[in-house]
Amino acid sequence: MSVDLYVVKRRSVEVLSLHVKTVRFLQPAVENALAQDSQMLVEAAVRSARREWEESEEFPQFVVQVGKSGFPEPGAPIFKWPFFKRSYCFDHELAAPFGYLGERGVRGYRFRTPVEQACVNISETARRIDEGSATVYKDFWQGEVFASGEEFLRARGQGVQPSGEKAVSPRALKILDLIRFIQEKGKSASPADLHFLGSLREKAAQLGCLC
Repeated sequence: MSVDLYVVKRRSVEVLSLHVKTVRFLQPAVENALAQDSQMLVEAAVRSARREWEESEEFPQFVVQVGKSGFPEPGAPIFKWPFFKRSYCFDHELAAPFGYLGERGVRGYRFRTPVEQACVNISETARRIDEGSATVYKDFWQGEVFASGEEFLRARGQGVQPSGEKAVSPRALKILDLIRFIQEKGKSASPADLHFLGSLREKAAQLGCLC
């Protein structure tokens, strides 16, 4: 199994959450870092990461995993950074994501919980089924597949999944994002914000997605 090396970069993004504010970029540095011919690349990447952080007295609390482009996208996993004075890690050392980046706004990215990201993944899978770019089996051994995204969503929404989530539409996720955004303003929320929050909660309750 391939083990890749990641390094923490000083570049960062803002996340609109009470729990997470600034997150640093966690970028892939060397793919298949355990291969015999990659040792020199691994050592060079580690030295470079150390130089970038050697004068820093404070390491990041959170990092967001980005791809080769070096830019984060909605759905990118956010991890707590547990390594003291260490600016690199291997992928097998990463714990489960603390959360995920949501949609990007003017002030920064919204925060998605693991359950919300799972709902987004379900909706995305349904869309791909309808487009014909994904095949999802209802019964692998019998060769039965879902004929449409709607059928897939109904099947996923009939019961509680292992993580406790149900299928939620993109519209409902947008409403939940707005509710969280206003709630996180706390005492700085204006009367207009609070009035809007009440309307959002009513709409969420109608859609059956307000926890």
